[in-house]
Amino acid sequence: MRPLHQLPAVLFVLCLSAGCLLPANSRPADTPRDSVISANVEAQLAEDRFGGLSNILVATEEGTVTLTGTVERAERKAKAAELARQVKGVKRVKNDLEIRAAVSP
Repeated sequence: MRPLHQLPAVLFVLCLSAGCLLPANSRPADTPRDSVISANVEAQLAEDRFGGLSNILVATEEGTVTLTGTVERAERKAKAAELARQVKGVKRVKNDLEIRAAVSP
């Protein structure tokens, strides 16, 4: 049996290690789920006043948003990433958008 004077030290170590017992994929309660982040990014892109960003595909994994698709200019590619970064829960934006000028009929 352990002497009582060691009990506070043992309890202290147990309290410190309790954080290690949380699942690796746990997230703070106020952090949105990836599906919510994706939906919010899509809404943000669709609301852009200059348009042309609503057809962008958005995928989110652990707070990292990946944008894929095409835009007509480099400025629109940058704007899409900027809008995505403004959404709550976004940790990083991977901008895989391609720039393709529109073909005139």
